[in-house]
Amino acid sequence: MKKTLMIAGASIIALSTAVSASTFTIGGGAIGAIPGGATNEVLTNVFGIGSVVGFFGATVSLDSASDVYVDFIGYEAAFDNSFTMNAPVAQTVTYSTGVPNTAYAGPGGTPPLASHTFTSVGSGALDFSFASAQAGSVANGSNPLNLAGGPVNFFAAFGGSTDTVYLFFDDTGAGDDDNHDDFVVRLSTNKNPGTPNHVPLPAAGFLLIGALGGLGLAKRRKKA
Repeated sequence: MKKTLMIAGASIIALSTAVSASTFTIGGGAIGAIPGGATNEVLTNVFGIGSVVGFFGATVSLDSASDVYVDFIGYEAAFDNSFTMNAPVAQTVTYSTGVPNTAYAGPGGTPPLASHTFTSVGSGALDFSFASAQAGSVANGSNPLNLAGGPVNFFAAFGGSTDTVYLFFDDTGAGDDDNHDDFVVRLSTNKNPGTPNHVPLPAAGFLLIGALGGLGLAKRRKKA
């Protein structure tokens, strides 16, 4: 049992390394995993994983003022989609996919498709939105839950530590394929987040850590 608990501790430490002074929070919504249907092409082509745990219908916030680094990681979409983020010091960036097209880049491979640095972003909910020329738009703070046949939405997942968040947009263009790979963006307060600790946490990894944590709780109860 002691050996098992040591492994659990090592797993948690590995996930929490490289956390910067400013971190993200993902509030509200519901925990879940993507993809729910078809393959998420960005996960498989960029990160080499099949699924990831995160949150539907959530709001992404900063706990304190910080520079925020935005990287456009990839997309697989037939619609013309875009991502826009604003910052207090009049910075605006829009990344568009073009239509129809598919492209992937990022950690472990070529540089991101596009990058931008937002300086001195204030604390609180971030001001960003996704838009689809054909299907509508969704803004942070008003992100709906992922409902069957529902509106466009994004899925938020930590990149192994709370200084990095990945946003996976679903433009609903293929109905209920529910793969959330139509536009993928990485937000980070770490200038160099392309490390193993910043890969989105796979669903299996999330469940393993939960199980090991449960073993630790059982041991404490036995001692009591």
